[in-house]
Amino acid sequence: MRIGISSDSEGMTGVAVFRSGARASTRIRSSTSFADQVDTLLHELKAICSKDGDAITSITIDVSAALEPQFTSPVTVVRISPRPPLDTHRDATQAPGSGFATEIIHAVGGHTILGEPLLPLDTEALERFAQQTPRGARYVVTGVGSLVNPAHELQAGRMLLEHAEPESIEYAHRFSHGSIAIRERTALINSSLREEASAMSTSLGVVADRIFPRARLFVTTNDGGSAPIASLADSPVHSLYAGRPAELIGAAAVCGVDTGGLIVAGPLGVFFGEIAESVPSVIPIHRDEAGMRVATQTANLLPATDALLARQRTAPTVVAHGGMEPPDLGVPVHQRSDLDLRAVGAACVPRTGWANRIVNVSNATEMQHALTAARARVEARLVASGSSPSDIRILESRVIATAYQHPRVVSVRVRGVSSESAESILPEARGHGTHG
Repeated sequence: MRIGISSDSEGMTGVAVFRSGARASTRIRSSTSFADQVDTLLHELKAICSKDGDAITSITIDVSAALEPQFTSPVTVVRISPRPPLDTHRDATQAPGSGFATEIIHAVGGHTILGEPLLPLDTEALERFAQQTPRGARYVVTGVGSLVNPAHELQAGRMLLEHAEPESIEYAHRFSHGSIAIRERTALINSSLREEASAMSTSLGVVADRIFPRARLFVTTNDGGSAPIASLADSPVHSLYAGRPAELIGAAAVCGVDTGGLIVAGPLGVFFGEIAESVPSVIPIHRDEAGMRVATQTANLLPATDALLARQRTAPTVVAHGGMEPPDLGVPVHQRSDLDLRAVGAACVPRTGWANRIVNVSNATEMQHALTAARARVEARLVASGSSPSDIRILESRVIATAYQHPRVVSVRVRGVSSESAESILPEARGHGTHG
């Protein structure tokens, strides 16, 4: 049996999906702490499910509606580049919120697109800054060329750890994108989420270990998949936009859509998404409400418009839930559900693993070795999270050119999933069969 949980500002919803395809759900409305809500919800699910005798195999939680970036604590950005911008207005911060105070410190250094040093890192200036800055501050370290060679970012981080006693340090090279501005912005958002996300991850782990000690814990991710709960504390930005992708997977599960387009009408609005082999199509960037870009693999969801539907070869499946009705788009509603599709989706999302990095190669043989190594890392991570090797599918494995336009610098991109078919999860899906 698997459990899916959706958390929001008013409470939590839990859905238990049994091996037989039967399900049970419960909703708690509470203003108590996150840990108390998880405790109450899991105890209720345990009481409901105790007669079935089906062992709990996994608990997956969606926290996208509960996570809020904390902009109250200022952050210092350490930018490593050969020189600061000549025009001061180009020195703008990538802060994700208007009230997010950031201070920018420039340090001489950085690497070329081949990973060679442009200039030595100015360690003397960094050491002076670290010794004079207030203790317990938060930092984001970002550097030119760090995707290929993060040595200067890591060295600057070590100096801050040694001399500044920081509260936290976030490295921009952990977020894969060719633009240093987008990497920096993503790192700032991730830094603003880590404290709250760490508390959530710890609370869920402690409570679940007491109530369902054998269950593996996961968190939904922006790509319509899930990752081990430890990733929530480390990279919460990859779970910040997971609500709609989880809703899409929930809609596909109740309708039995393994491949095809869906229009979903729910409390989060009306949107269109496509899935193939039970997972959504994915793009490498997310645009937030302000139109700013964030470097995270995210499901490709679009507004459901007449123009979009006119381009579809087959009519999408329309699902309405939460008492919502889709606008008149000339397509009948296929299914109305009283389930919380975010919670259903959390119970049904596949485990996903990514390898997405920039590498410097000299020939086709080295390129193939880099791709093979990336596939091996993805498969190893999925097996480590509890997936059977026979269940793992590699949906994407390729080498693509980068924005740097240098023939030796390429991006290796591998996507692996481990999941059951949507048709095998819920009885409604079995009844409807596969569409698309």
